[in-house]
Amino acid sequence: MVREGPDPAADGVVRWRRIDLQRRIKARSGAAMDERRVGKQLAAPGFRRLPVRPQHPKSDPAAQEAFRKTSPRP
Repeated sequence: MVREGPDPAADGVVRWRRIDLQRRIKARSGAAMDERRVGKQLAAPGFRRLPVRPQHPKSDPAAQEAFRKTSPRP
């Protein structure tokens, strides 16, 4: 679940936070875990807290590249 990332339509988020995972774990298994414990569980297999810039699901990489090529450089 963590490796695949969230589904924005189903999960309502574009990236996982510990609180989001906490809610998902509670919904799936009924087990209540606090946020710190979720973080420790993620750190055990090597997951690190790396903030990434989310990408909008409707973004167009080709249009962004075309814009970069035609926009004036400072």
